[in-house]
Amino acid sequence: MTNSNSNTQSSRTRELVLAAILGVLTFLGTYISVPMYPVPITLQTLFVLLSGLYLSPYFAALSMAVCLILRLLIGGFAVVVSPSFGFLIAFIVAAVVISKVRGDKKLSYVKAVGLLVIGEIILYLIGLPYMTVILNVYLAKNLSAFTLLKVGMLLFIPGDIVKLLLAAYVYKCLPQLKFLQK
Repeated sequence: MTNSNSNTQSSRTRELVLAAILGVLTFLGTYISVPMYPVPITLQTLFVLLSGLYLSPYFAALSMAVCLILRLLIGGFAVVVSPSFGFLIAFIVAAVVISKVRGDKKLSYVKAVGLLVIGEIILYLIGLPYMTVILNVYLAKNLSAFTLLKVGMLLFIPGDIVKLLLAAYVYKCLPQLKFLQK
């Protein structure tokens, strides 16, 4: 094996390990939460955003798929009909989009924040409609559009801002760690 192949293999192995770690941390972020109805505030989105910033699109999707599979294994079918399941699907899409837009570029803090705002918007564009269907169709709650926006998005915006600012900060600091350098 040539040195170039060895470096590529080593880089892919590091990325696979990081994908597994971020997938498990996203899953565990479920349990670090502030209970709210119908969707709790968790640390999950912090790790979704970091997955998009650090991983290639393939590994970002794989990372979030690990989280989704763990949730399904632990919760069973009930997870699929929970109001928050649409956000789990959105985790995959948001992480991939963040990763694709980032590409191989090293982003400034401000550009990283802007990209993460796009990621957060993707989470809501997928998660809110799914939550609406589960609450108003499957569970027949008949909640108004404003109530759905309030309980599914508006209450979460302050925490989302903190998490995306933290993710951008971590992104700027962590590349200096030896295990992430290529």
